[in-house]
Amino acid sequence: MMVQDTPAEAPLAGAAAKIRLEKMFRSHHELIWRTLRRLGLSPDLAADTTQQAYLIAAERLGDIRFGSERAFLFSTAIGLARTNFRRSQRCQLEGDMDLHVDPGLRAEQVTNRCSALELMDRVFAKTDADLVTVFVLFELEGLSAPEISELVDIPVGTVASRLRRARATFRAAARRMELACAGELKP
Repeated sequence: MMVQDTPAEAPLAGAAAKIRLEKMFRSHHELIWRTLRRLGLSPDLAADTTQQAYLIAAERLGDIRFGSERAFLFSTAIGLARTNFRRSQRCQLEGDMDLHVDPGLRAEQVTNRCSALELMDRVFAKTDADLVTVFVLFELEGLSAPEISELVDIPVGTVASRLRRARATFRAAARRMELACAGELKP
């Protein structure tokens, strides 16, 4: 037998859900957006994907365990990003059309920054998404292995293994590109 909320309890439950969702947003939206950007989404797509993750969270708020809000949001956003990535592979646009450079930077700094971003994009595009996720969260976001384990819902040992493999992949690709720039090897 299902117990129905009395009219007085329904608004109270709605207010509690709104407060919980607002707290989730304040606590985690920057991490979600930043992670999506570092996984290669454009600023606008990262913002849209972050918003979509929160819409899904709002719809499924009753299913999210207390204390697991960040993990739910993160895994939802990563899933949405992977869907966007697969979709974008069907229609590839050329170049980075939204690259904005700080006018105070010297030309050499701009070139170095663009080269580093291009290197990361190339390496990450050819690397397993699971490895990229762990690499970005650890190296760029500064999360610990236990935090990543909780967010991605994998054992801490798997986090360490994926991080080790991602670093090796990144180093090998960077070395190949370095040699290619020196004219010793084709990329």
